[in-house]
Amino acid sequence: MTDSAPPLHSLWPLSEITFNGLFGERDLNLSLDPRLTVLTGENGSGKSTLLRAIHLFSEEQWSDLFRLPLARLRLTFGDGEILEVLWNNDGLLIHGPGDTWTFDAGAAQGLHPRVLQDLRERRNEGNLDRVRLSGLWHTDFVYGSIDSEQLATLVAPAWLAELTRRFQTKLISARRLEHRLRPDPEADGEEAQVPAVEEFATKLRELMKNKLSAYATDSRRQEKILPTKIVEAMQQAPTEDPETLAMEVDRLRSDVRSRADSLARVGLFQDEDPDHLPEYPRNNAPILLAVREVYRVTRQRLEQLATLRSDLELFSSFLNQRFSNKKVELDQQVGIAVKLDSGQLIEPSQLSSGEQQLLALAYELLFGSEQETVVLLDEPELSLHVAWLQGLLSAFSDMGDSRGLQFLIATHSPTVLRGHMDSERSLDLAS
Repeated sequence: MTDSAPPLHSLWPLSEITFNGLFGERDLNLSLDPRLTVLTGENGSGKSTLLRAIHLFSEEQWSDLFRLPLARLRLTFGDGEILEVLWNNDGLLIHGPGDTWTFDAGAAQGLHPRVLQDLRERRNEGNLDRVRLSGLWHTDFVYGSIDSEQLATLVAPAWLAELTRRFQTKLISARRLEHRLRPDPEADGEEAQVPAVEEFATKLRELMKNKLSAYATDSRRQEKILPTKIVEAMQQAPTEDPETLAMEVDRLRSDVRSRADSLARVGLFQDEDPDHLPEYPRNNAPILLAVREVYRVTRQRLEQLATLRSDLELFSSFLNQRFSNKKVELDQQVGIAVKLDSGQLIEPSQLSSGEQQLLALAYELLFGSEQETVVLLDEPELSLHVAWLQGLLSAFSDMGDSRGLQFLIATHSPTVLRGHMDSERSLDLAS
C-alpha cells in the first residue's frame, strides 16, 4: 500500500496586493497584515471591487473577473510566490511561477456559466477529452463543439488549477448575507426557503453529532485496551513516592474534570461523567499508577473534542457578549438554542435582523471557513448596533487565530476600526 500524497502547501497568507488601472485610472499597492487588514475609503474608492477580484481569481471565475474595471492585479504571498493577472481587450493573461496562461473572454462569452463550471469539474476529474464531442447535454443546455485549441483558452491548465486550489478565499458580503436571512414570505412548499440561521443550527447540530460519534467509537476502542494498560501500569516500578504520585493523579483528575465541564458548557457532554472512579488509597503506588493511566487515557480521549470545543466557546461567547435579554446555548439535539431571560426558548429565526447577522457571521467564520483561508469581509457593520461594533475586529482576530484565517475587511465605520489604526489601509490616499 502506498502512502497518500502530502497535502498541498497553502498560498497563505497574502502579504501584498497591487492593482493598476482600477476604474481606468487608479493604482494601488497595499501591504497586508498576516492576521487582519482593514480597507477604508469613500464610496467608489474600490474596496468591494478589490475584495471581489481576489475572490474571483481564487475561484477561477475568469469571465466575471474579466468584467471588472482593472488593468492589472498582482498578488504576493508570504512565501514569496507571486500571481499576476493582466487585462486586455480579448481576455486575461495570467502569470504564475514560470508559466503563463491566456483566457479568451470572447470564446467564453457564448457559453453558459454552468458550462464553464462543468468544464472545470471535468478537468479536475481528468476527463476533459469527453467535451470535444458535439451535442453533449448538461441538463438544459448543450456544449456544441469545443475543439482542443479553444478548450485550452477556457479552462485553466493544471499548474494554475493547482495554485488556485492552494489559494482559499471566502467572500462574505454583509448585504448578501442580509438578503439570505430574509426568506421569501410568498414562497411555499418546495419553493419555501429555510431561514439561513435555522440552516446553520441544523449544520451545527450535525457537526456536533458527527464529532461525538467519532469520539464514542474511539472511546469503545480505548475501553477494550484499557484493562491491559492498567495491568501494565500497575506492574511498573514507580519512580515517585506515593505522595508525589498522588499529587500528579490529582492534577490529572482536575484537568479531566475541567475539560469535561468545558465540554458540557458548549453542549458536547450531557450525562457522561468521565470522572467516575471511586475514592482510592493515596499511599498505594500500584493503585495510583493504575488510576493515573485511567486519567491519562481519559484526557487523551477528551482532547479529540478540544478544537470543536474551542470553536463553540468562541461562537457562543461572541454572541452572548452582544445579545441583551437572551442567551445562546448549544445543544446536541437542536444545535443552537436561544433562551430569553424569562426562560422561554425561541427559534434562531426569531432573533432580530442584527442578531441574526451576528450569528451568521460567527458561524461562517468558525464553521464555514477552511483552515488557512483569506476571509474577504465586506462592510460587516451593516444592520449592527454601534455598541456591537466595539471590539468586533478583536473578536474576528480571535476567531482567525483559532481557525487559521487572514482577514481583509472593507468598512465605512470608524467604530469598527477603533483600536486597530495600525491595520488600516486607506484607498483614499492611493493614487
